[in-house]
Amino acid sequence: MADRAGFSFIQWAAWRYLIARKGRHGLSFMTTFSIIGVMIGVAALIVVLSVMGGFEQDLKNKMLRGQPHLEVLAENAVAGFSLQKYPLSSFEKMFPEASGIAPFIQSDVVLKQGKHLSAVVLFGLDPEVGGDLWAFDSSMTEGKLADIATEHAPLITTDGDRSRWPGIVLGDSLAGQLGAEIGDEITVLSPQAASSSTIMSGGTITRSYVLVGTFHTGLFNYDSKWAVVSLSEGRKFMSDYDPSLDDEEYVIGVGINTKDPMHIDPLAERLKQVKGLSGKTWKQTNSALIFALQLEKYTMGSILMLIILVAAFSISGTMMMTVYHKKRQISLLRSLGMTQRDIGRLYLVQGFTIGTVGIILGLALGLGLCFLLKQLRFAELPVNLLSLRSLPVRFLPFDYMIICGAVWILSLLGAFYPAAIAARQNPSQGLRYS
Repeated sequence: MADRAGFSFIQWAAWRYLIARKGRHGLSFMTTFSIIGVMIGVAALIVVLSVMGGFEQDLKNKMLRGQPHLEVLAENAVAGFSLQKYPLSSFEKMFPEASGIAPFIQSDVVLKQGKHLSAVVLFGLDPEVGGDLWAFDSSMTEGKLADIATEHAPLITTDGDRSRWPGIVLGDSLAGQLGAEIGDEITVLSPQAASSSTIMSGGTITRSYVLVGTFHTGLFNYDSKWAVVSLSEGRKFMSDYDPSLDDEEYVIGVGINTKDPMHIDPLAERLKQVKGLSGKTWKQTNSALIFALQLEKYTMGSILMLIILVAAFSISGTMMMTVYHKKRQISLLRSLGMTQRDIGRLYLVQGFTIGTVGIILGLALGLGLCFLLKQLRFAELPVNLLSLRSLPVRFLPFDYMIICGAVWILSLLGAFYPAAIAARQNPSQGLRYS
């Protein structure tokens, strides 16, 4: 009980030391600004880390929306593999937790419409399976994705040919670059097929399509650089194409989606047991970008932590002033029986109190600003900002706990030196010269 009463007295004395008596307004001013410094530092860290965490989560969601969680590829990815040898049913058995499985083909080609040319990625998929793994089905702005499976007659042709051609779907930005509208003729040129061996084996140098639809995913690369055709048409632009690839149902890869994309790595490990195939997760595909986001987040956090470090120096300066102005009171307390340890604890509690008050105010201010930013809606923004209408704030309780813990530690470190000076003070000299 005596220890508890003693600690209560130390808490009371520490609080009294923070409040300036009449005629000592400077000390109260410094204490107030020490608390404000901690508050601003905590609030700035909370707001910046929450907003950056929101941008990171938003970008990851766009990554997951715009590509499969796992891509099954051949060890020789250029050649692809046969669905006759590796049927889709085998992947369904291997990945029972999969929410979607779809084969695909991907080639680099050049599109031509009138006088306009554009280097793009030609993507082939099975219209019956759909393009949900790449967000094509849900992003159509004109037409239907299923129309790529049928042949169409173009509204206007460049050479007067009225034959029916397969359908093609473009990103809306790409269609704008080409000046193409629904029903227009789109010519696909394949640089990969421009070799004599490919021509002799039935390869395609150019092929005409009819624009049957456009999509808008909100992902710049897809909307401005991707064109979608059927799986059989996409196969004609594979490297070293010949008709036998159609018979063996060759594809570049198979996309797989799961219900828990954050734990996709164990699924990729299963493919190591299958000879001739390898796996590539969405994390591996975007590893450089994810690392850059994490690095930026920690760098900004470290820089903003300097605000709190400055506040810790302010706490130390405030308490040194307290030691200077309270020499007589410290000597009296020592004379009344308080030990050096008690005096040291008194000043540590004082620094801890400044830090605690600053943390509470900083949490309130920071979380309040986060709620405000989350509710704030912007006017129409440029397309390059990925259709953002508000800041994607993400609340990070664990990070907030780390911030609070770091501030408390810095507050105690700032109070340690003044506490040591006060504890070593000689009570007789303090009474003599005060």
